[in-house]
Amino acid sequence: MRLTWFMVSLVVVLLFVPVAAWAHSPQFPEGNHSLETAYQIKDAAKSWAIYTALEHPDKADYYKFTVSKGDKIQVSLITPDSPSSSGFMPSFALLVPGLNQNDSLPVYIEVPVGYGVIVVNGTALEEAVYEPFSPGWFYELANMTMDAPTDGTYYVMVFEKANNTGNYGLAVGYLEEFTLIEFITIPCKVLTIYTWEGQNRFITLLPIILALIIGGIMLYWRNKKGMAPKDISKWLAAFAGLMFLGSAASTIYQMLLAFSITGVSAEALFTLLFVAISIALGVITLLYAVRHKPALTLWRRVVLIAVGVIALFGWSGLYLGPALAILAALVPPYAIRKE
Repeated sequence: MRLTWFMVSLVVVLLFVPVAAWAHSPQFPEGNHSLETAYQIKDAAKSWAIYTALEHPDKADYYKFTVSKGDKIQVSLITPDSPSSSGFMPSFALLVPGLNQNDSLPVYIEVPVGYGVIVVNGTALEEAVYEPFSPGWFYELANMTMDAPTDGTYYVMVFEKANNTGNYGLAVGYLEEFTLIEFITIPCKVLTIYTWEGQNRFITLLPIILALIIGGIMLYWRNKKGMAPKDISKWLAAFAGLMFLGSAASTIYQMLLAFSITGVSAEALFTLLFVAISIALGVITLLYAVRHKPALTLWRRVVLIAVGVIALFGWSGLYLGPALAILAALVPPYAIRKE
């Protein structure tokens, strides 16, 4: 048990190194259709992934950030669908204070006085990119990197020259870092990203739901044979384990779905690390739940709490799994029957 726990902890540590280096912080702005309502990007160096939609054919989406002269500016534009099949080909413009360049823009786009315009047109790519941490896919249409020529507030406008509408993503920044809250809320935001990709919300949750239903039937069958969990703690641990296994199934489903669009990618090895963590956590909690011998000793309370914490930071169990594992550890002694 202790060796297993050590191995799981090691995998988590190894996993979080690439996550911290590659992942983006998701954002979902709305209503930013003018200069006055431009979405404020607080730190243009930090890597943000903005998932949204261009909903109006005669309006652009506006973003703004403040940088100093010489600061690196990095912007890229993505979509979940191939432009050649969807017909949606967005572009973006960077508005720079004091710049003499003035590329052509649609007439409905507002340009502040004293600003120059750099337009980066979207280009159709037939090959989608595999994203290992959601997991998912996207088509990168446009990108630019430059050093800010002057201090000030810069604007990014996303628009579509043919006045079509559709979902798009805007990646801004290059430093991959998270606050604690941002990191913990990733699983909830990933569900929204799946919707942005065009998936049905219920279908995205179906692997977890099926794991709970099938696991619940198996526990009922064991109960009929007198082999069900013997106390509240073990029942809580059992359903925590099913949530963790459901997360593994969900990640595998999303990976295979992405493969159907991108083809098999070597980056899926990172996805499989998430799968391995969820399976390991599920096995640990289920073994405690169904075996008759282990009692809820102080050591096992510590292990269950640690399982819940690692699951929370390992994006497994969709919050309910970690909560159930921690509750299983905190059950008072009088709620536990002696074995």
